[in-house]
Amino acid sequence: MLMLNRPAVVAAWLSLAALCPALLNAQSPAVALAPDTSWVTRCAIYEVNVRDFSQAGNLRGVTQGLDRIQATGANVIWLMPIYPVGVLNAKGSLGSPYAVRDFNAINPAFGTEADLRALVSAVHARGMKVILDWVPDHTSWDAVWVGQHPDFYVRDERGGLVVPRDPQGKPTDWTDVAQLDYRKPALRSAMIAVIRHWLVDFDLDGFRVDVVHYIPLDFWRQANAALRSAVRRPILLLAEAGELELHTAGFDLTYSWDSYNRLKAVFRGAHADTLVRSEILDLQAMPRGGMRMRFTTNHDETWHDNPPVVLFGNVPAARAAFVAAALLPGRPLIYDGQEIESPQNLVIFDRDSIEWGQPDSAEARAFYRRVVGLARRDRAFLGRDLQKAVTNAPDDVIAYRRGNAVVLVNARDHEVRFTVTGFAVVGARDLLSGRRVRGDTLALPAYGALVLER
Repeated sequence: MLMLNRPAVVAAWLSLAALCPALLNAQSPAVALAPDTSWVTRCAIYEVNVRDFSQAGNLRGVTQGLDRIQATGANVIWLMPIYPVGVLNAKGSLGSPYAVRDFNAINPAFGTEADLRALVSAVHARGMKVILDWVPDHTSWDAVWVGQHPDFYVRDERGGLVVPRDPQGKPTDWTDVAQLDYRKPALRSAMIAVIRHWLVDFDLDGFRVDVVHYIPLDFWRQANAALRSAVRRPILLLAEAGELELHTAGFDLTYSWDSYNRLKAVFRGAHADTLVRSEILDLQAMPRGGMRMRFTTNHDETWHDNPPVVLFGNVPAARAAFVAAALLPGRPLIYDGQEIESPQNLVIFDRDSIEWGQPDSAEARAFYRRVVGLARRDRAFLGRDLQKAVTNAPDDVIAYRRGNAVVLVNARDHEVRFTVTGFAVVGARDLLSGRRVRGDTLALPAYGALVLER
C-alpha cells in the first residue's frame, strides 16, 4: 500500500484546489496552522504624543493625521498614555501623561471612548495596528486607587505614599507619582484586569509597558500570559527596559538603550567597529524570539537628549545614525516629528505642537520611509542574522552584513574612502539611491550611508 506523509498530502490537496477552486467548497482535511505573527516581526512603530501631534492635541487630531503617519512606512501606532492625569504634585502646566489618575478612563482633553474606538477602527482599516502605553509601576498621588484601594501602595514608616525607587533601591526624582506595591496579590489582579479591559474592549493590538524592570519578573510572566490568552489575535508587547530576561516573560521587544548610547559615542569619535561587535554579542545572548526596538530618539530622548538633528549635529548625521540603527536586527521606531527632522524639544509636562511645515519635509519623510521600508520588507533585514563587515576604515565606518546586504555608514564629518573585504561591492545596488557601485573603492561623504545588496 502506497503511504504518503502528511505534508505531501496537504501539498497535493492545495495544488489540486488551486487548479479547481470548486474543491475549496468541499469537505477538506483539517490542517492546523500556526498563529500568524508576521505583523509583529515585520513591524515599524510610530510613537505619538497625543498632546503634540496635532493642533487639536487630541485623539481626533491623531485620526486626522493618519496619512502623515502612514507616509513614514510605519505600520504600528504607539499612543503615549491617554488616561486622566493627576493634579496633586503635578509637574509643568499639564502634568505628566505617566502620572495616571484613573486607569479606566480617558483624559477628557483627549476625547471620549468613542473617539478612541474611531481611531482604532480607522487605523485597522489601513491595515495598521495600535498599541497603548501602559503605566503599571505607579499612579498620581490623587489617583482613584489611592482612595479606593489604599493597600495597593508602598507606604513609609508613617503610612504615607512614597515616590518610586529604582531597582537598586534608590529613590527617583519622580515626585509626581506614588509607588504601587507588587507584593500585593490584589493589586496584581486589578492591574491585569484593567489592562485586559483596554485590550479586549477597544480592540487594541498590544502595549508599550513603562519601566518594566521596576516590577518583579514573575508578575510579567503572569500578566503577559493572561493578555495573550485574552484574545486570539497576535499582540505586540514592548518593554521599556533592556534586560534580556524579559523576553522569557513574554515580551516581544525590549529597548536598545545600550545600542543607542554606543551609537552616540561613535558619532562623537569612538571607534565605529565597537558598535557592531557589541551588537553581535547582544544578539548572541538574546532569548529565542526576542527583538530590540531600534531608535535614535523617543519621547524621553527628544526631551532630555535633544532631537536627532541636534543631538547628532545636523541632518545628514541624523539620517546616517538612523540607517545604522534601524537596519540592525529588531524593529525600528520613529517619534513625533522625527520624519520631518524637526529641531523641537517636545516637552512632556506641557503642550508643544509639532511644527509640521519644516523645510524639505517631503524629502525627509521620503528618506525615512525608504529606510523603514527596507527594515519591514527586505528579506535581508527580517531575520536575526548579523555579521561584521570588514573594511579598511574600521575606526570611521559602521559596517555590518545582514544576509546578502551590507550596511556602511560614515560616522565622521569628512569624506572617508575605503574598501570592503568579503563582499563584492562592484555591481551591487545601493538600496537607498538605486545606483550601482562601479569600482572597488568606496567614497562616502560626511555622514554618508550605503546599503548595498547583491
